[in-house]
Amino acid sequence: MKVLHVITAFDRGGAENHLVDLVTHQRAAGWSVTLAYLRGHGYWVEPMRKLGVIVHFLALRFYGDPRPFGKLRALLAESDFDLIHAHLPPAELYVRVALASLGDSAVPLIISKHNDCPFHGLPGERALGRWVARRAALVIAISASVHRYMVGPTLGLPASQVQTILYGIATAAYPLVALEAVTALRREWGATESTLVIGFAGRFVEQKDLPTLIRAFALFCEISGCAARLVLVGRGELVEPMRRLAAEVGVGDRVVFPGFREDVPVVMRAFDVFAITSVHEGFGLVLVEAMAAERPVVATRAGAMPEIVVDGATGFLADGVEPFAQALARLTDPAVRQRFGVAGRRRVDEHFAVARMCAETDAASARVLQRVKPTPRRAG
Repeated sequence: MKVLHVITAFDRGGAENHLVDLVTHQRAAGWSVTLAYLRGHGYWVEPMRKLGVIVHFLALRFYGDPRPFGKLRALLAESDFDLIHAHLPPAELYVRVALASLGDSAVPLIISKHNDCPFHGLPGERALGRWVARRAALVIAISASVHRYMVGPTLGLPASQVQTILYGIATAAYPLVALEAVTALRREWGATESTLVIGFAGRFVEQKDLPTLIRAFALFCEISGCAARLVLVGRGELVEPMRRLAAEVGVGDRVVFPGFREDVPVVMRAFDVFAITSVHEGFGLVLVEAMAAERPVVATRAGAMPEIVVDGATGFLADGVEPFAQALARLTDPAVRQRFGVAGRRRVDEHFAVARMCAETDAASARVLQRVKPTPRRAG
């Protein structure tokens, strides 16, 4: 099998991490994999090249930039791909336009939709989304929430064209985390063994609605009287505004901004509770990572997060500052946290395993190829 994956950026993120797991599986299965990405620093490029993946940087300068289109068109014209798999706008748009310019080659296109938002920043984005998605052989929705968006009034795809395949993660590293590493990290955050560490990990962007989390934490401290730290792991343009907000609401000395970290299992094990207040999430892979570390989760009801967190069993779902603070207060009991954590890990093993995700994607790809008449190969 010879496949081309195209993604907008190839740095750290839910969709990117998902693609890394999928490509790693495909290479282990003997697939020939080529990957092209439009922008970013390419965090995953070297690890992928070490697996034998051919990687192309398409150098997108701005939305609508024609240069990546030309590079992608040349790549498609020169190669004998059996399958093309696009991830995230605008990558899926560039792929679709390139294929159309080549006369809509018989090579089938699969699009994985990782969120329920259309093309950010592009005029006529809904029309573009419909044009791209309706011409795919298959659209993979990474959650039921995304599936509803794809078949709903915005895009209006037929249900037969859309298949839900939930994200999965590799969990083997989580039980192997050393207690010494967890203790040392908590010490860096100014937390003792008795400190309740409420944690978040992700990008500092408006989507995550970190002001609500900080305000909820401040109210939680007031109503619980608990010795607690809020640790916000990650980076982005909103770090300094969030630092100022924490000071304004009186918890500046309790909110920690350690920056970006790669050691996700250690970070999650160092938290006592994981908290996220996003206004939309196509999936929320970080919730699964927290549950894999046996940590209870408090999340909003946005997007796919209710598909991951079982309210009252693996964590709590709450919207708004006061309900979120009250949900955090219900997790001050270590016995409750342990019970929820064990249930969360069991749920990950049963529903969000990477092997299941890869097997379902393989089967979907095989069905697409069976429906498409084979393309004659060029001599030589």
